Amino acid sequence: MVRVGIIGASGYGGGELIRLLKAHPGVELVGFSSRKHEGKPLSSAWPQLWDEGLFATLEDVLERAEVVFLALPNGLAMELAPRALKEGKRVIDLSGDFRLPPEVYESWYEIPHKSPGLYREAVYGLPELHREELGGARLVANPGCYVTATTLALAPLAAEGALRGAFVVGLSGVSGAGREGEGTFFAEVNENLKPYKVGGVHRHIPEMERNLGRLLAQGRPVRTHGPLGEVRLSFVPHLVPMTRGILVTVEAEVEGNWNQKALDELYQDFYAQEPFVRITEALPETKGTYASNRVDVKPLYEARTGRVMVFAALDNLVKGMAGQAVQNLNLMLGLPEETALPREGLWP
Repeated sequence: MVRVGIIGASGYGGGELIRLLKAHPGVELVGFSSRKHEGKPLSSAWPQLWDEGLFATLEDVLERAEVVFLALPNGLAMELAPRALKEGKRVIDLSGDFRLPPEVYESWYEIPHKSPGLYREAVYGLPELHREELGGARLVANPGCYVTATTLALAPLAAEGALRGAFVVGLSGVSGAGREGEGTFFAEVNENLKPYKVGGVHRHIPEMERNLGRLLAQGRPVRTHGPLGEVRLSFVPHLVPMTRGILVTVEAEVEGNWNQKALDELYQDFYAQEPFVRITEALPETKGTYASNRVDVKPLYEARTGRVMVFAALDNLVKGMAGQAVQNLNLMLGLPEETALPREGLWP
């Protein structure tokens, strides 16, 4: 049994980690920390859980755990990860602190990076692309929901050398903004659909472009810190009045002659061995992935215009956050990748 702790356990990512890891046969949950709920029972933050445990101090969690999940806002993990690693812990970070080179991070997140030397050690935690690197990793940078959906939607085209750019429309459930996210009051979100952070300013754009650029330059397998090709994306996210779910609709700028048969074969071959990526006949929908660790992907050739489109759906709190983090834990520890992770969702 591996002793696991969660720091930042009262946010949505932390709550999903608790739910998933309680069912993990190879994990002993030894501590949860939350500044807001310290000393209180888990039910004070998570009434859905059947557990008599208490929120502990950060120091207690670090002392007891062998592996630590950092489910913290951006800017905090870069301060805590060095300490945890120095104490011999292994770290899975759910924030953006180690996903980008420090100079790129500072430009897009507008936060000075306090642990720039750790970026080179961090393995990018998208298992479908970096599985071989994750085994034995000490520090994993777990990607988020929009990036996971967009990267997996376009990865086969990038690895084929055909992708030049894309226009990405993303739609997210309100939980993607976090438990204390701005603009998420029911009266503002209900019966409302709105774009946000448009015009090339969304901080996930460089992460998507780097993921796909690596595939262009390296093919598959791809290395976290390998060379980059050039991909340019336009990204327009929208907030949707639903609790969970991410759907991306992508219009890809591609080279070469394509048709539906060629697209289907490319995507089926690329994801043939992936336990959590399903190439669908029908167009993906968010309800089909609700509470699962699965991504549904559908490439589509639009014969009338000659355009290539790709659709992808996932649960932003599972494959887009906590489920992917557990998938990374399994790979880090050499456990079966699918342990404690559902491929089936909830319906209705």
